[in-house]
Amino acid sequence: MAPPRLDPRSRPIFPPDAPPAPPQGWGLAELHAHTSASDGVPSPGDLVHRADALGLDVLAVTDHDTIDGALRARDIAAATNARVEVIVGMEITTRRQDHVVGLFLEHPVPIFRPLVETVAAIQAQGGLAIVAHPFLGVPTSISAKRLLRALEHVRFDGIEAENQYLRERTRARVRRFQEAHADRVGAAVGATDAHFGDLGRALTLFPGHTAADLRAAIGARATLPARGGLRHARPPLADHARNQFRSLVKLPVMRVRTLWRQRRTTTL
Repeated sequence: MAPPRLDPRSRPIFPPDAPPAPPQGWGLAELHAHTSASDGVPSPGDLVHRADALGLDVLAVTDHDTIDGALRARDIAAATNARVEVIVGMEITTRRQDHVVGLFLEHPVPIFRPLVETVAAIQAQGGLAIVAHPFLGVPTSISAKRLLRALEHVRFDGIEAENQYLRERTRARVRRFQEAHADRVGAAVGATDAHFGDLGRALTLFPGHTAADLRAAIGARATLPARGGLRHARPPLADHARNQFRSLVKLPVMRVRTLWRQRRTTTL
């Protein structure tokens, strides 16, 4: 039996400027978080514990190019009777280095494939495809021009309109883009892209409390991106060093192995 749910407004991460709740209440979801399975600092178990302590209803574990950490986090949440419900996700690197977050995944999505093919692979297994940290002007962030081209061929399920790396000007630009192309780019969501266990810097508010409620809200474009109410402490230098080592050494090796397995599978 799961522990009783907390009053959302008693949770430290609840947005102080949130609008009045719908009849179902506001659920709190973190849709972009990393573990030590890729370049994050916390282990899957530590991340689940942190999410539970903060009062999150739903946590999407979205490691770079692997679902191993997400599967472990889901198992740990179930085994420890955690309040938080874990979604299996993955932040997928495409051929052009654009990043797409896949949610509600059953198995890994092939990496370094064209963007349109990546979105199709996510949705073919019943997952949701979310545009990750758009318009930042860096290789891992899709541009508005490339996203518009992609929308000629595929529909996304959502776009990160609130993210700790989006500055005010970029945030406003993403909001305008989402409003103009909502029928093809999907719901506006909030997601931290947490690497240090700093969950809830950016949140998705949704009517209800469960992962099924969240999925329905994304489909109905009834989500609300928001900034969380908790100020996290700066990560220590040791955590930054772990993050950089995993990003610059561990991830490239892991990706080479993944690409080798993909190639071997397609040639058999």
